[in-house]
Amino acid sequence: MVMLSQLRRFDLIDDQGRRARLRDLSVALLDGDYPPVTRLYFLNSKKKKNSLPWENVTSIDWPNRLIQVVDIDEAQGESTDSMAKEVLLHDGILDSLILDLQNRRATRANDLCLEEEDGKLLLRSADTSFGALLRRLTGGRYGRVSPAAHHDWKYVEFLRGDPEAVRSEAGQHLRISRLPPGEIARLTDPLPYLHAAELITLLADPKAADTLEAMMPERQLQVFEELEEEQALRLLALMAPDIATDLVGRLQTRTMRRYLEKIPRKQAERIIELLRYPEDTVGGIMTNDVVYARGSLTVAEARKKLRGPLQDPDFVFLIYIVANEKSRRLQGLISIRNLITADDDERLEEIMDPYVTTLNPLAPAGEAAYRVIDSHLAALPVVDDEGQLLGVVTVDAAVAQVAPPSWSAQAPRVFS
Repeated sequence: MVMLSQLRRFDLIDDQGRRARLRDLSVALLDGDYPPVTRLYFLNSKKKKNSLPWENVTSIDWPNRLIQVVDIDEAQGESTDSMAKEVLLHDGILDSLILDLQNRRATRANDLCLEEEDGKLLLRSADTSFGALLRRLTGGRYGRVSPAAHHDWKYVEFLRGDPEAVRSEAGQHLRISRLPPGEIARLTDPLPYLHAAELITLLADPKAADTLEAMMPERQLQVFEELEEEQALRLLALMAPDIATDLVGRLQTRTMRRYLEKIPRKQAERIIELLRYPEDTVGGIMTNDVVYARGSLTVAEARKKLRGPLQDPDFVFLIYIVANEKSRRLQGLISIRNLITADDDERLEEIMDPYVTTLNPLAPAGEAAYRVIDSHLAALPVVDDEGQLLGVVTVDAAVAQVAPPSWSAQAPRVFS
């Protein structure tokens, strides 16, 4: 095994005896758990950066710090196409923030460890110790190598603090996508906001939206404002309407208007409806993405009709029964369990619970939150003066409302 700080003291030497000092190496991070070195970088006689593919290496003389190559004159200049899928070890990864996914913490890569195996040189781990800094300051001469300070690259994600690097398709490890959204959100708490925004760009849109929802409001806004508009619109369309509303409400008015004009109409209408209510009211903490069905439907008809509507909302624990889809006048509720176990020919209005506690959209949010918690239900419906179903306040939103600010932002979202 060899450290990058030590390897950069090696020279390249070809079959004709020509030499050049090694400056850097690149790896393709998507190529397995321990990505192999793909190119060697050095300065030519004109002090221009050239590179050779790893296949040009014939052997490594470790005691004499020499890397034998076929022909230095076969070197090429930097290739934009090749670097789109590769990253430099010294200029790209070293000194970057790394996420130790095993221990769920952020630290800094002070040195990198490589190992020769089957004719390849593999990136094995990142060294975060003080000794690694000492090795770099002394050109690899001093600084004890402590295996305890090494972070297995198989469980590492590195961040450059540059979301644009991800947009340009520069190589990434993509291990972060294996964590649940809530854990990813907590990992972003101590990160600089640009690093947090870069992390979001690494994720597929559904997980990125869930992670954004789980962030603290201040961090959520910081990250969202660093996203490209196209990605921001995609995530906004996927977020729960109540959280999307809180986020949109903190944007500049001009930006808010532009985003609402560009996201899908159904989501925009939900957000606009929720923006009508002050933050400290029931309407300000409710979600209006709820599933409802007409009471005259049979259980069999309801199962078929609700198959599509049940796929999208976050809150699907209860189904609300209404007189008809146009008026949405609330009649009762039924749980998913009862819908699945009931006889096919029974009507929803026959098996629903008609004794439903409701909330007024303009009532104080704090008082309503305690009512939801005391009800021991997943949510309470919100209706207007005519009994029209407007949305629900979930127990998640209720707990977040009454909990201390330092805890409420991290409260788990179970039903919404």
